[in-house]
Amino acid sequence: MSNENQFGQPEDKLNPGLAILSFCIPIAGAVIFFMNKDTMPNKAKTACYLALAGMGVGLVLNIITGGLASMR
Repeated sequence: MSNENQFGQPEDKLNPGLAILSFCIPIAGAVIFFMNKDTMPNKAKTACYLALAGMGVGLVLNIITGGLASMR
């Protein structure tokens, strides 16, 4: 499967591997965003949203685990 559309232009869609990377390592999502924001805005926006979601999940997990640790 090619990464180009029917007109020979690169597809403006974030592949699943980079999506997982953006979520698990938010700084990678920020790098992907800044590398693609001008040429592939949909790919950049998806990477940015996933990086923000990954940061949010990480923050919630830190709050939960910190609260559980203080209960001991």
